Amino acid sequence: MPSLELVNRQRKKRLDLVRFRAFAVPAMEKVSEMITAVPLPKEIIVVFVSDAKMKGIHREFMAVEGPTDVITFQHGEIIISVETAERQAKGLSSSFSRELRLYFVHGLLHLAGLDDLTEDGFKKMAAAQEQIVRGIGEVSVSEARSQEPGARSQGHAR
Repeated sequence: MPSLELVNRQRKKRLDLVRFRAFAVPAMEKVSEMITAVPLPKEIIVVFVSDAKMKGIHREFMAVEGPTDVITFQHGEIIISVETAERQAKGLSSSFSRELRLYFVHGLLHLAGLDDLTEDGFKKMAAAQEQIVRGIGEVSVSEARSQEPGARSQGHAR
């Protein structure tokens, strides 16, 4: 399983990176199980940025003006716009955390070799994203805290 690094490079919105990691690890496992043609990189770095930063990255690397939701680089970097996630969540009557999870899974699917440039590819990616996000669901705070690196399990005898 790839190592995972989460980097928050924005100050517009507070992020719960512990809870995000608790979702991200099983999401990486699920993508690896579902799509075996292209293995995920050994290291995945997720960088959370503002729309202003995303706009610059979008222009520099894809020659497209304006921010976007997520950009994936094949070496294992997934860039997520926090402001776009918040805006989309409001517009779609969804939650902010769900949007972040969808963007992350979308990036993972690209890393695993899926493409959404055709209508068929778009439909396959959308279905896979939805299946993974729903399958993992919302991670509770206590579950997330117990999965922190270095956290000790506080199991109870039954």
